[in-house]
Amino acid sequence: MQRAWLIILLCAVLASAGRTEVLEPLPGRIISLAPSITKELYDLGLSDKLIGVTCYRPETASSKEIVGSLTKLNFEKIISLKPDLILASKDSNTKSDIEKLNAWGLYVVVLDGCESFECMCREFERLGSMLGKAEKSRVIIDEVGQRMQYIRSSISTQKPLKIFWQTGTNPLVSISDNTFAGEYLRFAGCENIFADVPVRYPRINIEEVLVRNPDVIFIVSEMGSNITTAPWDNMPEISAVKNARIYTISADLVCQPTPRMFLNGFEAVIKSLYPGVL
Repeated sequence: MQRAWLIILLCAVLASAGRTEVLEPLPGRIISLAPSITKELYDLGLSDKLIGVTCYRPETASSKEIVGSLTKLNFEKIISLKPDLILASKDSNTKSDIEKLNAWGLYVVVLDGCESFECMCREFERLGSMLGKAEKSRVIIDEVGQRMQYIRSSISTQKPLKIFWQTGTNPLVSISDNTFAGEYLRFAGCENIFADVPVRYPRINIEEVLVRNPDVIFIVSEMGSNITTAPWDNMPEISAVKNARIYTISADLVCQPTPRMFLNGFEAVIKSLYPGVL
């Protein structure tokens, strides 16, 4: 609980710290190679500078040119768009693709792939500073931080719950404590039943879930697929099933590492865990 609170306060410090990394001249033609970066450019009011995105993108960017997918970029298309800046992410884009873009003389900035709220705030502030939107990024981080503090204060007297967070169905995949979905649960004052697993996204089996007996199950939709609550529906020995506390949640809502999306995902989690609090 104390660690989670300190992370929120740290984000507020980052928002006021200021950075000197500013691109000169400011780019007028930007390509984003990660959906989270695309969202952040819209948050910063830079949609008019955005000329290319990947096929998995926010609905607001549907009119932008498609430059490939996360796993297969269309290099000819990227070159033809003559970007001043390409923004990539360590968790979305491969090192070989970045090296190829650099070899063609294209200017690429790679942002960290974030598994923590603190990292999201830091990289968003870095992006804003680079693109002449330092003040805008700090205002957004401050607003998000204040809302996070308000939510945590609102749930401070709620009973902690044991949570199973499912991110994949076949194979069955969950999360460790070292993920930003894990931070949702820590910030909520709850226990992730697989917090102790050494890998971030462990493959697990049904028997392990039965033994750890969660109070609540969250099932995250897989990209481009329908959400199903199988196989849990027929397992009333699990407290979450017995008490009808299985919740489905969109991957787009809880798998985008940006400050605003983290807040949106956290609010959705809290509304499921503690109905009526917000």
